[in-house]
Amino acid sequence: MSDLDRFIPTPRLLEADHLDLKRPPAQVWQALRHGDIGKAALLRALFAVRERRGATSSESRESLTLDDLLSSSKRPGLTVLVEEAPHALIVGGVGKVWHLEAPFVHVAPREFPSFQVRGYVKLVCGMRLVPWGEGGTRLTVEVRVDATDEDAWNRFRRYFQLISPGAHFIRRSLFASLLRNVEGSELDGEDHPFAGDDLLPDAVAQISDDIAIHASPAEIFPWLLEMTTHRAGFYGIDAVDHVAPSASAAEPTEMGVAVGDMLPSATDRDDAFEVLRVDRDRSLVLGGLWDADKRKQLPFASSRPEHYWQVTWAFVLEPIDGATSRLHVRARASFLSAGPMYATWIRPVHRFIERKQLEQLAATVEGRVSRRDWHAVVEGLGGLARIAGAFLTPHAREARSHWGLDAAAAARTYPGDELVENARWGFTHGVEVAAPAAEVWPWLAQIGADKGGFYSYEWLENLAGCGVHNAEVIHPEWSLTLGDGVVLHPDMPALPIVALSPGRYFVACVKPDRGARDAGAPWVEVSWLFMVESLDAFRCRIISRYRCAMSDEVRTRLQYGPTLLEPIGFAMDRRMLLGIRDRAERREPSAVKASRRGTKRGAKRSARQGPSEDVTGMPR
Repeated sequence: MSDLDRFIPTPRLLEADHLDLKRPPAQVWQALRHGDIGKAALLRALFAVRERRGATSSESRESLTLDDLLSSSKRPGLTVLVEEAPHALIVGGVGKVWHLEAPFVHVAPREFPSFQVRGYVKLVCGMRLVPWGEGGTRLTVEVRVDATDEDAWNRFRRYFQLISPGAHFIRRSLFASLLRNVEGSELDGEDHPFAGDDLLPDAVAQISDDIAIHASPAEIFPWLLEMTTHRAGFYGIDAVDHVAPSASAAEPTEMGVAVGDMLPSATDRDDAFEVLRVDRDRSLVLGGLWDADKRKQLPFASSRPEHYWQVTWAFVLEPIDGATSRLHVRARASFLSAGPMYATWIRPVHRFIERKQLEQLAATVEGRVSRRDWHAVVEGLGGLARIAGAFLTPHAREARSHWGLDAAAAARTYPGDELVENARWGFTHGVEVAAPAAEVWPWLAQIGADKGGFYSYEWLENLAGCGVHNAEVIHPEWSLTLGDGVVLHPDMPALPIVALSPGRYFVACVKPDRGARDAGAPWVEVSWLFMVESLDAFRCRIISRYRCAMSDEVRTRLQYGPTLLEPIGFAMDRRMLLGIRDRAERREPSAVKASRRGTKRGAKRSARQGPSEDVTGMPR
């Protein structure tokens, strides 16, 4: 049982997010635990009400840290519930947050789990730091909310529907502030000098952004050179950028770009970005000068006309470690025209599109390319049709439960079965792959919404807010290890990996809080096995085995039972297995293909017989 389970075992609202930083846990902890979070204007505004209610003018502070979250009977509020430096921190509180002044009550940490006074919500925010990459840290933040009665929950639910977008934005703002405080890049912030700034010294508008990409600068830079209408597009919102669909290939072409080249910026106009500077694997600076009266583009170094727009667009790569880099981007503009009004509304639009561009570029470089064309939509609609068909045929549920396997293979004992001994329902799906097990395992080992995706109906998953980009290449640094978690959705806690045999299988499992279960609270327990078993030197089988048990309440059975989940699970799991198979077979070495031709008939006979078993009944 985790500490969060101890305080709110069955949350009515749960959201989770994570941030990867390039500093060790001890350094991140110092910034998180004792750093000034009040530098973020939004956070300071949120705490201003509490300061006015409980503090005098002499108590007002220039900074705000988690050290200040010390609830008392005189000044109730949020407080630190658990602290395990430098790995875990839980902050919580009890209050009526839907009121303007958000009145809290003081509850001691030891009394928090048992607090049941009607009319309040209980909220906790857990922060966990684990090592990531080479000397880095992954910060995971999980927010849980519960209410002491239905009326309080309904009040909070209506309130949260209004403020949820702001809540997400505030969390991301806190992440951004922490990123700046911890990593301290000389390129961070609008005030730091940047490549190309000197080309437009009188800029009156400027926007900067950045993103971490799991690749080296040398791997990222070719994708920057591809940015043009007739090459890879701009990796953003193609319809807004007026370009053809952005690239989705696994590797860029090596196209030469030199200072003075013109990179077309739209398919329906003659506009282009002029290449101003190129520093291989470090920076690329684009720009343009436009005559606002004649609606004509001029060479960047030309004399400015009476009414003009002049911009620079710079990209700078900063190595974080051997496997990760940070891409910084800055757009600057100077104008003397009817531009100020245009600049007012274009600024937020550009910031939004720029963010999308960075996210899609990172996905492209990392091989998590999203299929954005009509094929993805059609494929997703086919997935919806398969789900609907399964929902309308509950009588075929037993047959679907062992799709890709015969009944005997599905009935075997598998790793992790002991974790959910009396499963109410489940499935065991399988697919044969014409590739060695060692070639298939890396695809399985990078599963997760935050890693390689699920190789399934990406369009459908993203409609549900999963933020998935199915990988088209293997990333060894994403390989799951014991103690990691499989992320299904950014707003859900990860499924902890409790058993792992590298190259063979891993098991993710969620167990209910034993105390809450014994007390009669609703509960659910789930195990999910991902397994690769070798059939011969050139073939293997992937198995996905899901087992679920739950309490008998109608709501729990509807939420976690097979009536709703089995049709979805069948369609998505089947597509996942086929997606892994297709990727593994596409990458199969030619030597293996050649060797396999001579054993094709024997391989088919072996497939019908199934894999050999050891004395425990487990496949070797």
